[in-house]
Amino acid sequence: METMKEMYAEAGEFYDVVSDNEWKVRRKAFQEILMTLTDVDGAILDIGSGTGHGVVAAAEVLPDVDIFAVEPSPTMRTALLSRIMQTGNLRQRVTVIPSTFETAEIPERLRAVLFLGCIGFMDDKARHNFWEKLAPHMTPGGIVLFDVMMINKPKPYPKMHLAEIPVGHNIYHVWLEGIPDGDLYEKWVATYQIIRDNKILVEKVVEFPWRTLGLDDVAREAVPHGFVFEPLTETLIPSGILRKK
Repeated sequence: METMKEMYAEAGEFYDVVSDNEWKVRRKAFQEILMTLTDVDGAILDIGSGTGHGVVAAAEVLPDVDIFAVEPSPTMRTALLSRIMQTGNLRQRVTVIPSTFETAEIPERLRAVLFLGCIGFMDDKARHNFWEKLAPHMTPGGIVLFDVMMINKPKPYPKMHLAEIPVGHNIYHVWLEGIPDGDLYEKWVATYQIIRDNKILVEKVVEFPWRTLGLDDVAREAVPHGFVFEPLTETLIPSGILRKK
């Protein structure tokens, strides 16, 4: 997950601008799933918490549950802690873990794990170790809620204009280009701009590698560790549940 830290040092200021609408769409589906866990014991673990959208969504529907937020990027933790301090009683409930999952101490019992937007930042060894480390902490009936990109094999993607979002007098633009990097990885090149009156005020270009995976690939890895896979059909981004037997 070191790549995430480097990427968000450059692109962190754009994260909430770009992800806000996406989370408004995803929020309801994820909250409906989390609401089914009221009788399952354990805390919530949010891996790669970013600026805290998942933390807030979970806290709203499971109001008495402790939440542990793993976030390696100092840039993202700044925004995450700001959201926690300004939202209800989250400062009493949310513990921020300033490390990668690989080195984090995690709660003894977990009812839910949010593993959103970051699975491809782990290499194969780290991902296999992830399931082995996580499984003993999962309460039977607990879930891992995860997603993948809409690409399960490397392929060329021409530069796409992903977003044009007005904020005050500025317009925030995001472009994304995909370049295959071997048989397993895609190199994504993201271009971020802030434009006012047709003048570029800020432009940043960030590259990051992504281990291409499909939902079925993740399921095959997790099933030997006592999970049952359930695909989700009402999400824009390919998503699934891994339920602990």
